[in-house]
Amino acid sequence: MHGSMIGAGSPGPLRPGEGGYGLLELLVVLAILGVVLAGLTTAFTAALRAEASAKRRATAQENARIALNRMRTDIHCASAVQGPQENPYGGFTLTLTQSPGMCPAVTTTSSGVQWCTIPAPDGSGTWRLYRFLGTVLAQCDGGPGSTLAVEHIVAPRSGWPSNSATAPVPADWEGNLWPTAPSCPAGYLPAVSIRVNINLRPVDRPSEGYELVDAITLRNAPRCT
Repeated sequence: MHGSMIGAGSPGPLRPGEGGYGLLELLVVLAILGVVLAGLTTAFTAALRAEASAKRRATAQENARIALNRMRTDIHCASAVQGPQENPYGGFTLTLTQSPGMCPAVTTTSSGVQWCTIPAPDGSGTWRLYRFLGTVLAQCDGGPGSTLAVEHIVAPRSGWPSNSATAPVPADWEGNLWPTAPSCPAGYLPAVSIRVNINLRPVDRPSEGYELVDAITLRNAPRCT
């Protein structure tokens, strides 16, 4: 037989589509992929930051409301209230007069309840709010016998409020949560105004503060004349 044969090891002609990708094409694909991944990473990071911010805001809101609700119970049960006084620790103290046993949810023995602000010991410039059964100014000190109600208190957006009922007038109003003297219009029960602002990261996230403003009546006090 004289027919020609192609050896089994001979490379045949390339079929269309078997040439592969060139270096330039690979670089273009990688560049496009990098742009897409960068956009996805940015969006993912922004979503995580927004979620963390929302959690901090929710925590601040919850903490502020818990503290205010507990203070509201004490004020409702009080029969009298003094103007806030500057305490020896750099903050302010609100003293409420209670009749022992009148409000078992508040106190059964003490003749008064105090709420005081104390600077946070970590030097962050924030304040802590404590509750104490008693009427001696220096005893609401954040130590044993004082109950921590809330921390991360910072100045409201308009600054710490002053209170004309405080005597002697302090050098500054840092830590004051009670912006006015107890109001007492004729025929009405006296009321205490409260203003508290909570922010878990006041330095780098100042816009995340949650502020509560309220006026609470003393339901066991005589009506004003």
